[in-house]
Formats: sequence, structure tokens, C-alpha cells
Amino acid sequence: MSSNIYDLPSDVGKTLSELRKIAKKKQADIAASINVAQSYISRIEKQKLTPTSHEIERYINAVGTKEAKDYLEFLKPWKILKRPSFRNPQREELWRAELSLQELQKLISEGAPDFVIRQAQMHQNRVRQEAEYLASLEHSIIYTGPIGVGKTTAVGKLTGLTIPQEKQLTRQSVLAVGTGRTTVCEVSIRCGEKFGIRVKPYSLDEINKLLEYLCMDSNNRNEENQENQQEVVSQEIQRLLFNMAGLKRETFTELAKQHENENPDTLFLKFLEMLKLQERAREEIWFDKTSNQTGIEWLKETFRLINYGLHKEFSVPRRIDVIVPDTFFESSSYDLETIDTRGLDKDGTAIRRDLMDYLNNQRSLTVLCSRFNDAPGSEIRDLINTLIQNGSEKVLQDRVVILVIPKNDEAYNKTNDDGDLVDSKEEAYNLKREEVQTALQPLLKQIAVKDIPILFFNAQPEQDKPAEIAQALIEKLDKLRLNYVKRLSSTVEAINALIRNQKEDNAQKAYEIVSNQLKIFLDRWQGKPLYFRRIHDKLLIPEMRKTHAGTVRATTRRNGTLDKFDVYLLLGNGSRSVAWNTTMPIFHELKGILQNLVGDPLVKEYADNFVNEVLSNWDEWHQEFLTYSEQIGEQIFKGTLIKSDIWKECATIKGSGFRDEVISKLKGWFTATDQQHLHDLLNKRIEEAWQEKVFEKLNKLIGNVST
Repeated sequence: MSSNIYDLPSDVGKTLSELRKIAKKKQADIAASINVAQSYISRIEKQKLTPTSHEIERYINAVGTKEAKDYLEFLKPWKILKRPSFRNPQREELWRAELSLQELQKLISEGAPDFVIRQAQMHQNRVRQEAEYLASLEHSIIYTGPIGVGKTTAVGKLTGLTIPQEKQLTRQSVLAVGTGRTTVCEVSIRCGEKFGIRVKPYSLDEINKLLEYLCMDSNNRNEENQENQQEVVSQEIQRLLFNMAGLKRETFTELAKQHENENPDTLFLKFLEMLKLQERAREEIWFDKTSNQTGIEWLKETFRLINYGLHKEFSVPRRIDVIVPDTFFESSSYDLETIDTRGLDKDGTAIRRDLMDYLNNQRSLTVLCSRFNDAPGSEIRDLINTLIQNGSEKVLQDRVVILVIPKNDEAYNKTNDDGDLVDSKEEAYNLKREEVQTALQPLLKQIAVKDIPILFFNAQPEQDKPAEIAQALIEKLDKLRLNYVKRLSSTVEAINALIRNQKEDNAQKAYEIVSNQLKIFLDRWQGKPLYFRRIHDKLLIPEMRKTHAGTVRATTRRNGTLDKFDVYLLLGNGSRSVAWNTTMPIFHELKGILQNLVGDPLVKEYADNFVNEVLSNWDEWHQEFLTYSEQIGEQIFKGTLIKSDIWKECATIKGSGFRDEVISKLKGWFTATDQQHLHDLLNKRIEEAWQEKVFEKLNKLIGNVST
């Protein structure tokens, strides 16, 4: 047998080892069966030696289990799709998709009619997208919520990052916890070979900017009234920078006074020198087993030093990756990453760039954390409302969970409708769940999402079990992937139906019925202009009205780019929201037309799968259009606005009416004739995208090339 009949993945040795262990056989057993030395088997399993096809077959026969024989079949080359991991729970569905694509390619190559080829191309693209998603086992669980909600404590307990022998909850956590504003940046927790920490640092230019703003804040602090005082640099970063420089807040203030009559750069240069950045070039560190600490104790201490700027070798972290051994987490089919985001600041907006990126990531499950007493909380409601307004219904339906976090005895202090204290924690949770659902109902009734899953977790000892929450989140990921499996299976069935009915006259007649309805729809809407309202009024100005005046001042000092109030992100989301509201009636009209078509007997028998696939693709095309609208809305205005003198003008405003004056100036800027060309360009680009990303794909599907 040829040595390359099988297409060997990089983990073939590891998988063979796992199959052997499941069969409860030793390396010596396999070696004896295939007449080689045990050391030879060891080298194969440790992936130091690549076995030939003949050796793999003999190894599999020696193992002798059904799963081992399935693996042999699995090793045959995949011609179209990327082969998944053998432990992928959807590998059978993916293999069926691979076979259907192979058959579809034969159909196209044999000179099929145009109407068949057009459908085949749509199905091909769809299968590749769904298969690419399912082939990967990487997923992220993202925790976000207001500062001080107990999010980081919960994350530490849920991921097992605790020191069990410590009695106090705050001392148990490996991650830095406190009353809020404790963790300096986003923290990722993932599996690896051993305990370690990787740091993604700020660049030197970014650190210089932080120092400039910090020095500027120090100079301006005595010039502004209390209402408008708000740090451009977060308290957490300030604390870290002071520690790196060996300073305290009061000693920094004294240092600033010493240099207040000198060149403005003097304080900045002095501060920069004290940081000793040239000595802080390290980006990763690993646990040494010769240490007198356990791995988890070392991790806690090292994380503390880096998080507080006390480790002499590390600079300012933008992100910290905490690595724990593979055996640390309970086994899962997925390659999981847990991310503890920076807390939502009441002084800013819940619409923050990192959070929106995670919410839009199809591989992420976002856990919205809320205090028990005020759940769901204004920040969570704002996020949910934004997703509804910009057409992200699927995000709420598939990839969002609410985690309510009681502290101490909060749950037991809850009263029922009769004013009596609850008899149990479970009763308190049920009552609070109903309250949260009632509070969200006015928002959710606008869309097809009935409710969002609500979980409860008290991190105190002997309260809620972390394993139950972890299991609930894994089940949510299972459901997310199941939706992709259903769509993949539906497309595979559509391919099979297309192959089966390709020569049926009724199949072409059914296709023509659907195509004619799509042509009528396109004649009605294609080429009609879309009318957009000014995007700054949709989100930017309303969010600014409810944001702390000090935060507004801070973002004006950074030309609109403050993390917790990013003017350009809000413009982009406003653009997406306007695009959604403008095209939503057209979007739903076509869905209604397609759903009604299934009532036609001929369509139902011969084109039901085709109609369902058009519906699914219509959703995808529309989302692509909305994503583009968001990106172009930010890009078109950013280049001009970020360089505008409007920010300098805002910097001169004093007094308690600062925020209202800034809003007035920004509205004036957006409505000025000088900016009309930007609004016109945005409308033009969005209309072009609507034609290209939505209507032209429908035209191509039905062969309507004359438009």
C-alpha cells in the first residue's frame, strides 16, 4: 500500500494514543501486535515519528474498537472542505457536507442548466461558510458588566482560579479583585502546557500619550470645577503608572508643583524617565517547578505584580493572558477562552469598542453581569437596546446570557409580593428572574426574541456551584453550534434535492415561479433611493446627553477617541442603526413573499429547499450590508472630524453647562454646509452597498443580468 493513501493531520500520534487508552491497551500490546519495539510506538504517539499508511492500519487493527476504525475512515483525504479535528462533535455532519460538495462539483462540471448552476453556487458558498464555522472548536466566553458588580470574583470562581485554603473570598481569587477598578486591563484565561502569563503591552507611543494626558490632568485639575473633573487616563492605569515610577498620587502632585513654572515637557520627561521602560521589555513568564510555591500560588502573586505595575520587567499591559495547564479545566469538546473585560463605567457609555467587537463575534458567548438588587441594570439595558436598534437580533437570540450576581445575603433579604422574606435562595432567584424578564419585555417585544437566559451565581463558599453555571454556558454554546448544524444540514439537503431533481421539468417550473416573484420584488425596490436621517442624532448625541460631563470633557481632549466614550464608534453604530431602520421594511417584505411561496404546491414539492436557502442567505446578505454600513459610517466622518478645530473650541468651554455646549457645537458641526458632502458620500456608499451586497446577489441567483 502506498505510504500516502491517508492525509495525516498534525495530531495523528496524539489521537492514536487516545484511542489506545480508551481501548485500555498498553503500548506494549500494540507493539506486539504489529511486531515493532515499544519505543517505536512511543515515538509515533509523541509525534516524533510519522507513521506510514500501512503502520496506521496495523495500529488501528491492533486497537480494534469501532472508534479506531472510524478514525481510519476519517483519515482519507478531504477534497473540498478543511478536515476538522477527530474530536469535533460535528465531524459526521461535516463529512456529509464534504460528500455533497463533491457530488455538486460533478453536477456543475457535467454541463448542468444555468438555473441549476446558479443554485449550486449559492449552496456551495453556504456550505463552505457553515462548515468553516463548525470545523473550528475555538470559542470565547466574554464576561462584562458594571464596575464593582463582582464580575472578576465570579470569573475566578467559575474558572477555578482560586486558592482553596484561603478563607476570605477576596483572598481566594487568583485574579485581582476588590470593590471595583482593580484589574488594569482585559484578562484572558486559556489552557496551555503549564502555568504562565503573557502580556500584550501598550506601545511606547501609547504610553507617551497616557503620560501626556496624565500630566495635562494634573495641570488642569485646579482650573475646573468639580462637575467637569474626570480623568482621561483611567484610575487603574494611573495607579499602575505611579507604581512603575515608584510614586504615590500625593508625591506625583508634589512633583507636578515643582515643575509647574517650567517647560510643560519637563514633568512628562521626568515621569517617563522614572518608568525605566527600557528595562521592561518582557512579555511572558512561566512557572518554574523548582519554586517553593505551588503553580496556582505563583500565578496569583505574579499576576498581582504585573497588574499593579510592581513587576520590574513588565510594561503597561493592554491585555493579560493567564495560561493554566490543560488538566486545570473540566474536559470540554471546545477550545475555550474566558475573557474578563474591563468594567462598564457609569460615567461613560455601555457601547464600547471591545464589547461591540465581542458581541459581533459569532464564536463568542457574552455573559452580561448584573448586581442582584438592580438587575438587569441600566448598562445592560442600554447594550440590549443598542443591539435591537441596529438589527442584531441574532446576537441576543443565540449569543447572550445574563448572569445575576448576589453578594453576601442579598438574595435571602428579598421579599415576595406579600412583603414577606423569601423562604429560600431558589425562591429569591425565581422572583428576581421574573423581575428581569418583566424589565426587558418592552425591549424584546420589538423583536422575535422571547427572553434571554438568566443565570444566578453567588461566589461565596457553600452557595452556588460553579460547575452548574459552567455546564449551562457549555449548553448555550452547544445550542449555538446546533443552529449552524441545522443550517448546514438544510443546505446539504437542498444540494441533494437539486441533484435529484435536476432533470425534472417541474423543478425548473418551480424555480421559475420563485424567480418571477423575486423579479417583481426587485423591480419594485431596485434603484429606489434610500433616505437616511443624520446618523449623529441616532446614537452619538443621545448617549452624550446621559454621559458624565467630565467624561465628555475627557473625550474632547482626545479628539473623540476616549475608550469609554468613542465618538466614532457611536457614529458607526448610529449609521448601522439608521441603515437597519431604513431597510427593515424591505427586508421583511421579501421574507413574507418567500414564506408565502411555499404555499404553492409545485414550489412546496420541488423548490421548498431552495426557498429556505434563499431565506437564510437573505439574512446573511442583510447582515453583511449592516456591517458595512457601520464601518463606512465611522470611516467617512472620522478623517475630517478627528482633525477638526471643534475639539480645540470645546477645550475652551468652562462652567457647569459644558456638556450641553459641546453637544450644541457638535450638532452645529454635523449640520454645517461644510459637512454636507460627507453626508452625501455616506448615503451614496450605503446605497451602493445595498445594491451590491443584497440586490445584486438576488439578481445573480435568478439570472436577472439585464439590471
